[in-house]
Amino acid sequence: MTEPNKFNITQHEYLIDIITKTLTSDNLDEAIRNISLELGKLFNADRVHFRFYDDNLETFSAVIEEYRKNENVASAKGKMIYPKEFDVYLKEKLDIQDHIFILDDINRPEYSDLFKELFNSLNIKNEIVLPIYYKNKLESAFFITNTESSEFISEENLDFLIPIARQISIGTHLFKINNLLNKKAEYDKILREAVINVRLYDNPEDVFIYLVNKLSDLFNVNMVLNLNIDTYENYIVLYEALKNDKEQLKGKLLFSSETFRMLEHSDKSSIIVVNDIKEIENNELQNLLSGNQIKAFMLYPIEEILPIKGEKKIKERIMVCSDIPRKWSYQDIEALKLIIGTISIIYIDIINRKEISEIEETFIASLVHDLKSPIYAEQKGLEFIISRKPDTTLSKVSPYLIDMYNTNEELLRLITNLLTVYSMELGQHELKKEPANINKIIDDSIRTIKALAEDNEDSITKNIQENLCDIYIDPDEIKRVITNLISNAIKHNAKGIEIDVIAEKKENEILISIKDNGSGISEKEKANIFQKYKTTKSKVGTGLGLYLSKQIVEHHNGKIWFESEEGKGTTFNFKLPLTDSDGE
Repeated sequence: MTEPNKFNITQHEYLIDIITKTLTSDNLDEAIRNISLELGKLFNADRVHFRFYDDNLETFSAVIEEYRKNENVASAKGKMIYPKEFDVYLKEKLDIQDHIFILDDINRPEYSDLFKELFNSLNIKNEIVLPIYYKNKLESAFFITNTESSEFISEENLDFLIPIARQISIGTHLFKINNLLNKKAEYDKILREAVINVRLYDNPEDVFIYLVNKLSDLFNVNMVLNLNIDTYENYIVLYEALKNDKEQLKGKLLFSSETFRMLEHSDKSSIIVVNDIKEIENNELQNLLSGNQIKAFMLYPIEEILPIKGEKKIKERIMVCSDIPRKWSYQDIEALKLIIGTISIIYIDIINRKEISEIEETFIASLVHDLKSPIYAEQKGLEFIISRKPDTTLSKVSPYLIDMYNTNEELLRLITNLLTVYSMELGQHELKKEPANINKIIDDSIRTIKALAEDNEDSITKNIQENLCDIYIDPDEIKRVITNLISNAIKHNAKGIEIDVIAEKKENEILISIKDNGSGISEKEKANIFQKYKTTKSKVGTGLGLYLSKQIVEHHNGKIWFESEEGKGTTFNFKLPLTDSDGE
């Protein structure tokens, strides 16, 4: 290699000059640009570029600034994304090889094919890595590259690199700290603005529309997607922020459930970070992403944690996409987590407010709807009794009094059910669990409903497995479920049906079935059987019993379902775990 140009000054003077240029720069980018320029001229290099070392991720950043001898030398910006395993290898070599590492033979077996492809694409003959340590901790590195010649700089000049690195370490460290503080201040400002703006929204959808646009500006990317996970675990684009005439993806399927499994980490709740899609081993997935102009991305899961329902499930993901390979930094990842995490809390608050409002409106509408008909019927009965002739016998009045008594009982049950549903949906209903005998609960339930069954000329039998162990449940609530299911069988069938109540142990669960030989449930009704007010009600309380039963069973961490065939009858089943999930 040609003898380096030292600008006719001594090494000592050169060191003073480069330190002065570093410390008098206005910002980090300018400082790195100045140092890269000086190193390039000093060692007659074709290209010099700079990278930070991210101690948290154990990787080098993307290229920050670079010097190129002329325009014919290919730029490394946005291209040189080292694979993670090579970054780890390089860090180890720098720590043990006198703080300088020479890349001279890219065909070494420890180098990955991706790394070799990267070096060949930029026509790199050799490269010298000059690390910058601050207090024995690696902070960054300059990469001095030859693309035209395979010759190396002399040993004398290699020795000159070490004091240069020592001298500029203080300056680059100060700029790095300042840069991190500025970024933190920027993120804090954006976060404050986001919180203020998002809290003004009443519509939950507006939150994510705002979020994707804000993230697009923050990370300076052309595309940010809000992906919704459907019932089949497919990922559909719900909202998007696009720049530079990007093709719209809204409403389209981005990942099928099978495709996403090729990408997914073992920990579903963790963020997925890909710096270059070439890192992905599956060619089908690579082509899918490349076809949508996605070359790097961060994919963050949003857990739906709604206190009202007590659910915790990943329902959506935010995908920050880059159309060129990009080395996402630790600060990028933490900023994404912080912003989405904070806005998600506000989103959940908005959802809860909206849901509570809907619950309250539904409760009032339900109460009015269900109470109107029976109160009207009682009113008519009272009108007859009040307007009766003085000589009217008690035998003529009694049927009205009995009907009013039965209606009042139904009203009380309805109001109790409504209040229970209301408190459950608000997350305020507490189960009073205790060890209970399921056989006794079934006996009590049958005794409660016996009069109604006899009036309808129905028979109730029970088939209980002997010596069933006690189960940790709320006995009053489970009795309510069994009573509701038997009552439904009586009320929704013609007279004279047979009802069988069955209970048995299945592995670590108790299975309870209420079977009838009635008319069965039509296909049209099956889909909505557990919904509130699934049909136009002709009877007081119709529509709440099964919905409430489902809520109670699921609050016990159990499951309820049914099997029915028209003309042959219906069986409602529910199972309860013997081992309480709360550790009782």
